[in-house]
Amino acid sequence: MDQVYIKKNDLSEWTQKYFKEDLVSVDDLIRVIEDLDNEIDRVKEEFNDYKQMVEDNYKPISASSMYGVSRND
Repeated sequence: MDQVYIKKNDLSEWTQKYFKEDLVSVDDLIRVIEDLDNEIDRVKEEFNDYKQMVEDNYKPISASSMYGVSRND
């Protein structure tokens, strides 16, 4: 099968930033989509890990505890 190319200038600005060449192959576009999909998965996992860490390690505290004063002061 022959390669199909697209002019970089015909792509959106968002897409153009991923390419340096003036002609972009469909294979290159697919590669960028796969890379971005993997990045999304990585960020989602990182975010879920962070949410779990917050849930496991932080507890709500009262304003008096936060500022080191008691209600009697």
